[in-house]
Amino acid sequence: MNQTQSLQMRQEIRQVLRMEQANLLEMSEDEFHKLINEVEQNPLFKRLYHKEKLIRHQRFPRTDISSSFYEIKEEVVADRGSIDIESLLLNKEHLVHQIQKLGLEKFKRYFLFPESGMTPEEIARECDLDTSEVNKINNLIDEFSIKSEFYHPSNITSGEIRYSKIATVEKDETGFIIGYFSASLARGRYSIDYERVEELKATGTLTEAEVKEAKQLFKQLELINSRKDTVTQILQNIIDKQRLYLESGNSKSLLPFSQKELAAKIGLAPSSVSRAIRGKSIETPWGREIPLKHLFPRPKRFRMELLRQLLETDDELSSDEAIRAKLWEKFGVAISRRLVAKLRKELKIPAAQGKRRPVRGKETR
Repeated sequence: MNQTQSLQMRQEIRQVLRMEQANLLEMSEDEFHKLINEVEQNPLFKRLYHKEKLIRHQRFPRTDISSSFYEIKEEVVADRGSIDIESLLLNKEHLVHQIQKLGLEKFKRYFLFPESGMTPEEIARECDLDTSEVNKINNLIDEFSIKSEFYHPSNITSGEIRYSKIATVEKDETGFIIGYFSASLARGRYSIDYERVEELKATGTLTEAEVKEAKQLFKQLELINSRKDTVTQILQNIIDKQRLYLESGNSKSLLPFSQKELAAKIGLAPSSVSRAIRGKSIETPWGREIPLKHLFPRPKRFRMELLRQLLETDDELSSDEAIRAKLWEKFGVAISRRLVAKLRKELKIPAAQGKRRPVRGKETR
């Protein structure tokens, strides 16, 4: 009976999710993190998370908190002129001292990734802190998540689009990982024990009114999960597809990758992928910030880049047919002789035999 009821609850929530997911994907980063903070400050959330242990965090594979999360760029903060940021910094020195005393391992275990669902009182005992200090550190982490754009601002400007730098691509002993600037993203998705809700209802631990409120809470958590899932899957697939580029930093290593291709792979509509990447950027392993959309080069741009590269290094190709054959032999790219001619003309490369040199600076749009 409990399993049937919990399954029904999940199905009802999923129906609502389909209708509201698009709106959530278009929400700005600061609005999204404010929503997360608001939900986690809900007394019922705190009860179900700390006391009943019905809600847990589940980290995504190959993700962590960015190594630069621990850095405060005070010169950036000063330029922003934000009263909120300045007041946050005034209280930071003592808290940072407490965090340093804890050490990175304990800080991650009890504050950044509190999978155990321990109460502030339990954490205080384990870390030899006052409960008030535990609460202040947690509040500081929440504020860092909400205001991460102040500490890690985007340097990209593009018309009316306002970019948010959400993560770095970092390398460890296992390969590339996503280093989120926000602790709430690094903590991963919410895992909800729906069957336990029915058990608590049956025993009277949760009243009918609380069960009804819990359903609304779970809907918010699943909506937040849907956006976290989508963004993380997009970043993970970008890393897998563009590994050569992320290793070399050479734009010629970018492979053709369409949003439609990615959408089919992760089971979403292309419009959802477009909404999810709009206005978001990441920092590469060599410190360059790039919009996510730039990691989806169009096939035409990819082919033209290979053609440019081929003709800059091989002067002996005597015809468009020879160029076509060489593209297949060297890069495994199959295109027609007619398309070779079209791309060659766009690059302003003459058809005559002998040395060819493209006019630099002309790009495919």
